[in-house]
Amino acid sequence: MKNWGLGRLFIAAMMSLVMLPLFAAQEDSVPAPEDAKAIVHTQFDALFRSVTNQLTNNQEMYLSNPVAYYDFLTSTVINHWDSSSTTRALVGKSHYTNFSDQQRLSLIATVDQTLIRYAFEGLESYGGQDFRVADVVVNEKQGMGWVQVLMESPIIPDINLDILIKRTNANVWQAVDIRVKGITYVAIKKHKYREVLEEQGFNALMDNLTDKNTDFFE
Repeated sequence: MKNWGLGRLFIAAMMSLVMLPLFAAQEDSVPAPEDAKAIVHTQFDALFRSVTNQLTNNQEMYLSNPVAYYDFLTSTVINHWDSSSTTRALVGKSHYTNFSDQQRLSLIATVDQTLIRYAFEGLESYGGQDFRVADVVVNEKQGMGWVQVLMESPIIPDINLDILIKRTNANVWQAVDIRVKGITYVAIKKHKYREVLEEQGFNALMDNLTDKNTDFFE
């Protein structure tokens, strides 16, 4: 699906930013909806301004030094992406809760590596795109929301990409999924994850994902 070339570039943007502190509430109380919306908008607006600067200024360095890029991603991705929620959405809640603790940790780590692989693939496609927040929708009761990001490009038509965000127990807003042209990453990938899991088992799913990541990074 050609639009997911943009999706992978978007993931690269998400993971290639300068270490910015995500919002964490200073008090135990949950902020009012309007306050939460403003907080999320400010947080992600600053984040994507840094995304643009990071990709513009460091793309060539990271392309020539993939180890540095990998180290950078592994030191930042966990802070910005809720991989456990993404993993649970990919395999389904019933499968996820039936995994042992070690299985969950192993699969989450492998999903992290898969997202990092996408970031490498997307980095090569970067061509001066500018990312900025266009809109924010927050549902305080559910602790979920969307951040709409406008990707302005000098070489292709502008496009809106959406980040599904989730508030953690520590009142930190993290990315869970992305949506391009109305279709989410999880919606595309979950059927394959569950098919392999149900027909061949957990180890086969791990082998399938690990092999793809290993082949790319060799």
